[in-house]
Parts: sequence; structure tokens; C-alpha cells
Amino acid sequence: MYFRQIFHSPSHSIGYLLADMSACDAVLIDPLPEQSELLLALLQERDLRLLYVLRTHMHSPEQGHCGELCRFTGAELVVGIDSPYDGPTQRKGHGETVVFGNEVLRVLTTPGHTPDSVCFLWRDRLFCGDTLEIGGCRLDAAQSDPGQLYDSVTQRLFLLPGETLMFPGHDFNGRTVSTIAEERHRNAAFSAGSRERFLTANAPRPGHAVLPGLSPPSPHSP
Repeated sequence: MYFRQIFHSPSHSIGYLLADMSACDAVLIDPLPEQSELLLALLQERDLRLLYVLRTHMHSPEQGHCGELCRFTGAELVVGIDSPYDGPTQRKGHGETVVFGNEVLRVLTTPGHTPDSVCFLWRDRLFCGDTLEIGGCRLDAAQSDPGQLYDSVTQRLFLLPGETLMFPGHDFNGRTVSTIAEERHRNAAFSAGSRERFLTANAPRPGHAVLPGLSPPSPHSP
């Protein structure tokens, strides 16, 4: 297996490159269009064939754009079942899988940050986009549903084994990985102890993010 985090400093975004080295098949999770040249070089360097570009969520149909990645590689775009993207794509619902070589990603639907939000579970690693931040969570005034987000995190993500590694969609505080066990016990956004308290404390507001010291997201971030 091959695993690499791809950072984008202006937006603090993190994308992920996963590959089965024996089959030379790869997938990308949440790459940004402006990173296409870098990502194509990485694929060529490792002699990898990109099969899929996966999106954990979209705030607008334009975010389905893959830059040059899909055009040059023939990779397919994979999105959640409720994605606003109306172009060619594979739509995946809860429990469905994405296969690359001998590796399998499982899709977890986790609406709340956006209606189409999904997470991808690969071996002991969870890629959760903006559904869950390390130590907090992210809310968008126009699109987030705090109740759905609370349910997705507590009834789906927090039920995963505690040793599951959790990889977020952004790095704002110098941390790029946590565990489900740590987030269950130390995530400030979910420490209120009840759904009602979460809704009261985290009602969406413009630019609101439930994470100390977190600035509003870049308009170009996924």
C-alpha cells in the first residue's frame, strides 16, 4: 500500500493519495484543481494508474471539477448519493464500496456539514472531509444541519473502533491525524453531552466554525 497526505497551504486543505502498489492502482480524496500538476507528477513518479477521484462533500457543483486529473488519467469522479454535481460521476450510498487493486474503501454517508457529505473508511483509516475536525467540527451557515451532523458523528463515526485513525479535510492547528477514541473523549464540539445542548451551542452562523482559533474556510477549499 501507498499513502500520502497532500497539503494546500493557502486553504489549509488536506487531500489524500492511496494506492495498491502491487496493482499500481490509485485513488485521490479531495484533491484541489490547482494541485493537478503536482499530483500527476506523483502518479507518474510511482507509475500509478489513477482510477478514481473521490469527494467527501461539495458546497457547489463547481467543486466537482477535477482540474486536469480526470482528463489526463481517465479517472472517474466518485461523490455522495446526494451530491449537487450534475456531470459524469459515480454516486455512492452508505455501505457501498470503491475498489482499487486489492484495496477497498467503504462509504459512510454522514450528512450534516453538507447534505451530500460522506466519509471513506480504508483499513484502519477514516477520511472524513469536514464532517469532523480534530478537536471540533465545521458548520456552514447556508448548508449545514447541526442535528444531522451530530447524529452522523455520534451514531456513525463514534461507533467505529477507537483505534481507527481519523484524517480530517483541513489542518489548522498543526495536527493531521487523530483517533476515534480521542475524538470521542476530547472533541470540544461534542463535549456538551447531549444533542439538545449541541444544537443550542452550535447553531450555524456566518463564518461559524466550532474549533478554537479556526478561521473561516477559503472559498476554494473543499
